[in-house]
Amino acid sequence: MNERIKRSRWLGASTVGFLFACWGVSSLAAGEAPLVVAASEPDIEAIVKEVGGNQVETFTLFQGCILKQHLTVDPAAKMKLLGANVLVWTGFMPEAGAIRLAVGSLPESPQKKTWNPAWINLSKGAVQVDPARATGGGWCEGDVNEFTTHGDPFFRLNPENGAVMANEVARELAKLRPDQKAYFEGNADAFAKVLARDIERWKETLKPLVGVRILCTQCGWQNFAKLGGPELLVCKRKPGCCPTPEALVKHVEEMKVAVILLDPHTMPNHVKALRTVPHVILADVPSSIGDLPGATSYAAIFDNFVEVLQKCSKELRGKS
Repeated sequence: MNERIKRSRWLGASTVGFLFACWGVSSLAAGEAPLVVAASEPDIEAIVKEVGGNQVETFTLFQGCILKQHLTVDPAAKMKLLGANVLVWTGFMPEAGAIRLAVGSLPESPQKKTWNPAWINLSKGAVQVDPARATGGGWCEGDVNEFTTHGDPFFRLNPENGAVMANEVARELAKLRPDQKAYFEGNADAFAKVLARDIERWKETLKPLVGVRILCTQCGWQNFAKLGGPELLVCKRKPGCCPTPEALVKHVEEMKVAVILLDPHTMPNHVKALRTVPHVILADVPSSIGDLPGATSYAAIFDNFVEVLQKCSKELRGKS
């Protein structure tokens, strides 16, 4: 990561620390345990940590892309599910199906019989470019594939939704811990203020890329396009239909794509085909901090994305 971005993230962290100090540091009451929060993905978990602070303990339910056949809860997370007080998810029904299947498969116990966590749906109020919905049967029980699902649940990849998600987490956690309402709201406000400055920085950085056509193999990056800059194209062309590798290559050539951004969870046959396209810059870009070594903050995935785009822009200028 370049020095300017490192310095900006350090200043942002310092600002968060200052704002937290203004609100005061919350402490757990005697004998009171933190709320155990299960978050659907690492990026969402990062937001929960920012807002919940020392009032929460967190873990992630799913690893990798959730748009896959037979979505299942991570084995390590499955063993923790019955201890969760709160589930934070995207509103994407296969997540709920996979969670309920995981709990149903656990041995019978008094804890399982009384399991009734609070569910926090982060899609409330979020701007979604292409809301996920089912196009066929089988989807509600955790069975997800390109033939039964249309759209994407990746509205988290629009950083302007970050504050919306943080506020929803604060609002719902306050229902469980009313005495910590000001603490949660203060943390969410601090998070939103730092993120707003990051967003303005990213928008400015993206301006030189206006008009450049970029194919993203992770369809969720179309949400990031709300910030302006390059034209971000995605793979799916019809509802519930992933194109063949040959059709995708043809699409790239027809659209005169200049850059292809490969997600680490892209199907191998598609990656192999895309690497054969001539005169196109290819770069590997994860869409979750779970695939970005060392990343712990929600903003880190966007810092990395913008940095990769800057490198591609420099390479494009070198070709012209």
